[in-house]
Amino acid sequence: MNGVPADLDLSCFKGAVLIQLCIGEFQVQFHFHPKGIAISVEGKWELKDSTGALVDGMKPNAQRDALYIHVLLGKRVDGFSLDAPRSFSLRFETGHILTVFDESREYESFSIQPGDIFV
Repeated sequence: MNGVPADLDLSCFKGAVLIQLCIGEFQVQFHFHPKGIAISVEGKWELKDSTGALVDGMKPNAQRDALYIHVLLGKRVDGFSLDAPRSFSLRFETGHILTVFDESREYESFSIQPGDIFV
């Protein structure tokens, strides 16, 4: 699938708490409880704080000194938004906004499980 679908249902994330981050060379995984949902991101993502300032952004994980997305651990998702076909965002109780982008026509940018959503 190319592009974030305009009808992508992200309602399952509302109220979920981010409990685990998994970092690979080319992927970041976000695992949520109690709903058992996960986002695997192979493409671009960014994290902004409540003022809109960039906290963290995607560059190859192996080239980083540190990641700062850990500030989301233990935080609840308050809402979400779509900017189809470009991206989707999750808003956390702290005001942080995690945005996941689809910028590739050739490769998978992210997946959401369960649901077998691959973009």
